[in-house]
Amino acid sequence: MRRFIVGLLATLGFLTLLAVAGSVVFLYTGPFAAKPLPKSMVLSLDLRDVPPETVSTDVLHGNLWRGSRDITEIAQALWQAADDPRVIGLYVEIGDESAGLARVQELRQAIARFRGKGKFTIGFAESLGGGDHFADFYLAAALDQIWLQPSGGFAVTGLSVETPFLKGGLDKLGVHMEGGKRYEYKSAPDSFTETGMTAPARDNLQQLLDGLYGQFIDDVARDRRIAPAKLRQLIDAAPFDSERAHQEGLVDRIGYRADAMNEVLQRAGSTQEIVVFGDYAGDRSATKPQGDVVALVRASGTISSSGGGGLLDDDSEATSDDVVDALDQASQSKEVRAIVLRIDSPGGTYPAADAMADGVARARAAGKPVIVSMGDVAASGGYLAAVRADVIVAEPSTVTGSIGVFGMWPVATDLLNMLGVKVEKVGVGANAGMYSSFRNPTAAQRVAIGRELDTVYADFTRQVADARKFDAAKIDTVARGRVFTGIDAKRAGLVDELGGLQLALSIAKAKAGIDEAKPIEVRRFPAGSDRWQRLLDKAMKLAGIDARGPQIRAPREVREALARVGVYSRPGNVRLPPLPPLWR
Repeated sequence: MRRFIVGLLATLGFLTLLAVAGSVVFLYTGPFAAKPLPKSMVLSLDLRDVPPETVSTDVLHGNLWRGSRDITEIAQALWQAADDPRVIGLYVEIGDESAGLARVQELRQAIARFRGKGKFTIGFAESLGGGDHFADFYLAAALDQIWLQPSGGFAVTGLSVETPFLKGGLDKLGVHMEGGKRYEYKSAPDSFTETGMTAPARDNLQQLLDGLYGQFIDDVARDRRIAPAKLRQLIDAAPFDSERAHQEGLVDRIGYRADAMNEVLQRAGSTQEIVVFGDYAGDRSATKPQGDVVALVRASGTISSSGGGGLLDDDSEATSDDVVDALDQASQSKEVRAIVLRIDSPGGTYPAADAMADGVARARAAGKPVIVSMGDVAASGGYLAAVRADVIVAEPSTVTGSIGVFGMWPVATDLLNMLGVKVEKVGVGANAGMYSSFRNPTAAQRVAIGRELDTVYADFTRQVADARKFDAAKIDTVARGRVFTGIDAKRAGLVDELGGLQLALSIAKAKAGIDEAKPIEVRRFPAGSDRWQRLLDKAMKLAGIDARGPQIRAPREVREALARVGVYSRPGNVRLPPLPPLWR
């Protein structure tokens, strides 16, 4: 019976793959196939939702079906369009006020180059601002003309971060957090262990926000030809209506989307062809880049050792297995001259980040230069993964550093006592169950936990000091959990250059001895065309079929639903185990 079930599932998976492949062939060759691009065109780019760092294969989010493109694909296509004589202008829909600032800066750089080629850029926004962020206006300011809907208004009011502190509520529930951190600026666990911001955490966060806001003011003031002090005054006076925004020079025209489109058509002159940006970026008739190969490897999301692989899982983790495998493949490829590692991660488990750092070192030892390009955030484990590269490139607004560690887990002894719940333990070993959620660690166990934190912190700082050539005094000024903007990180010696992916690619060419004027092929490792294969792999794993042989088990989603209420399944057993500590 087991073989029959496994064979049936495998057959269904194979038939599904054939059906999908047939559908793809039909869509690409049938009546829905893309039309050839015109000889003269204006591109239309919808940035009401700024593209993510990576496109997920999550079925529920639908990115697999829409053919969505990530931020680096959009930025690279914009750089290509700048040099394309067929493209004469760009129309942009604006509306994502909370996008990551490094992604916005990546787009701003591409738009600046597009404009530098003498091509017009026009943007339309129904409104600007409306939250505690300014990404939509920051992006719009890069364009040479901004249209604002009359009823929309200008509500760019600044930048703020609100942090809830749960300790008081947890105390009332009879739950407290065990563990620790290294050191005072490592504020991630403070939400659970403090009743408010500590002075070091507040100072560091304020410095970070001041730096990000200062970049925004300087860049927008230059773009809009407004004095920085005047721009600060206007933002402090917001929100206000669209008419005042126009009078103050914050936007160029007041009107509706149709009015903006009419302006685009007038600027286009005899060219009436407007092409959706996705069609342009996905044009398969374009000549593929020929030349030396530079590998692009991605590490996006929380860093962990391996992913779960559920069919409905979102790809929000950067697994060390995948990243190290990709680095190994790229370093062993005879065609690859250099590697660019793109990192967008707030951190994760220390061993996984350390494995990525070792993968970078081994790629370099194999003779391949490795250049890191940082996205919105490359902090804690995200910074550790980068530290052994030849060159580290960060956007001015990239949040990086956070050289520190914490470990924590909840203990509910008071809650259990209040409920009259008794938990008995049977074990072997003096420290067995020391991370239990049902009892407090002993004094000796707390000392051991502190030792573990000290060991991780010492190794982290040693790796940074060795890679960046810092002495003990220097490493102490940049570590202890501090976070930096890209600009401040460069001043502190944590990164080498400020810029985006294109700068990282240029540096990779130089390090590999490739002539700057020669075109290169940017090849992804693993290939971006494997989304369907990954989906099939997830389906096969969900069915209990993987490289280790067939297994029959409950679907992952069922097991995770049980886990959320505290029930974990193990072979021959269902129990309520302790929650493992989280190390970062």
